[in-house]
Order: sequence, then structure tokens, then C-alpha cells
Amino acid sequence: MKNLAVVIFVLWGLLGCSASGPRAPVSDLTLSKSNSNSHSKSLREVNSSVKKSNVYKVQAGDTLYAIAWQSGLDVETLVNYNNIKPPYIIHEGQTLNLNATKAKKTTAKSNRTSQIKDKKSPTQCTGQSCDKNQGKKLVEKKTKAYSADKVDLKTPPKAVNNKKTGDRKVTTWHWPAKGKLTKTFASSQLGMKGISLSNQRGTAIYAATSGEVVYAGSGLSGYGNLIIIKHNYDYLSAYAHNEKLLVSENSTIRAGQKIAIMGDSGTDSVHLHFEIRYRGKSVDPLRYLPKR
Repeated sequence: MKNLAVVIFVLWGLLGCSASGPRAPVSDLTLSKSNSNSHSKSLREVNSSVKKSNVYKVQAGDTLYAIAWQSGLDVETLVNYNNIKPPYIIHEGQTLNLNATKAKKTTAKSNRTSQIKDKKSPTQCTGQSCDKNQGKKLVEKKTKAYSADKVDLKTPPKAVNNKKTGDRKVTTWHWPAKGKLTKTFASSQLGMKGISLSNQRGTAIYAATSGEVVYAGSGLSGYGNLIIIKHNYDYLSAYAHNEKLLVSENSTIRAGQKIAIMGDSGTDSVHLHFEIRYRGKSVDPLRYLPKR
């Protein structure tokens, strides 16, 4: 009886130890069945929360294309929502509207404020005093413009409507890599927004069709080393979890050009996550890629 009590006590202690350790959070686009219940917050949930939000606060290193990508918007829509003028500069700490209703309210409020300011600011100066005031305002304006340039963040390459890619028609798509198709597109809100191709580390990644690199970096949570290519006004494609990026932003890319090598950055397995977006919305890549 005494031995039985000792065994029970030891088992109770072991169970207590195994339950006490916190689980490491996993951010992954393509969760496998084995780890789908163990992650604390997946990339799908992160992107979903961004899309549901009405506003976004600009962080250092952000670009309009990156913000539009995570919020599920077309970059032109994002620009219009926020009345951003060429050369499309955004600033750290700036709040961007991600919702049409919110954007309209903000614009209306801004218009009312400017009207009130106009009514309250009659000119009461004459002659030389007006000239001095005008000169002072010009100096202040130049100083502010100069300091703003110093803290500007990255901007969309060559402006939003780039003539190099804007009107180009996309007629043919190519598979972005060799490998086993392990995940496919799902249209549900938290479903897979692209496809996954698995192969060995170092496998070549190719541009699915010609275009221009509008994002190349690791600033988007859960995507690892990511490349986004703009093909025309309507289509973008993305290549995530790369080991190494071989192209940089603003680069003009031809169809089939090697742009990266496969890896596991931002995830726990070696694979490529590939997406196609039409006017900001994810679409099934298998509808565009040739059958194989």
C-alpha cells in the first residue's frame, strides 16, 4: 500500500511538470495537421485582425504595398482612402484608414476643420508687416518640408501607377518552383490564401510572370523573407519563406527569372508559400498556373 502511494505521488509530480511549461507561439501560413492546435496565434489570425481593423499606424520600414498586402486592399484603394498624393510618402506614426466609411468620415471632418480655420483667419496686416509675415511663413514651410524628408519611410516604387507595369497584360503564368504541392487555396476567411510547394533547401524560386518588385524584405510578420511582384494594375504575386532573396525593390523582372532560393524563414519547414492577388484580393493560383 505504501509503495502504491509513492507511485501515485511520483506520477502526479510528473504530470504537474509537463503542464507547467508555456508553449512557443507559431506564426505560419501553412500550418500542418500536427501543429495546427498547438500554435497561439497563426498568421491567418494576424492578417484577419488587420483586415477587420479600421485604421493602421505606420511603423518604421513600412511601405504602402506592404500595408495594402496585409490589410487585403489594393494599393490604389489604400491611397484613395487616405488621399495620399504623389510621391506617395508615408511617415512613421501616421494613421491610415483601411475602411471606406472611416475614410469618408475623416475627410469630412478635415474639410469642416479647414473651413472653420479659414473663417477665423482674416488678414489684418498691411504693407511691410504683411511682407514680413509672408516671409516668415515661407521660412517655416521650408524648414518643415526639409525635416519631413529626413523621416520619410519607403514609398511605392516610381509611384502607384507605374507605366512600366501598369498597362501590361498578363497572358501566361509559370510555376514559381519545382516541388510537391502540399497546401492549396481555401476561400474561407481564415483559409489558406495561396499554395505551398515543398522541396529541398536551396531550390530555385522563379518569377511566375514578368513585372516589377514592389517589396523585398522580412518586415511582414509570418512571411519570412518575402518578395512581392507587381505585374500590372490588377495583379500581384508573392513568394514567402525564402532562404535568400536575389532581387531588390524597384527591379524589373522577366517571367521565369530566378528571384530567390527556397528556405524556411518565418516558418518551421522548408517550402515556398505562393500567392496571387487580383485587385488586392487573394485568388486561387491553380486557376492561373498551367496544369502539370
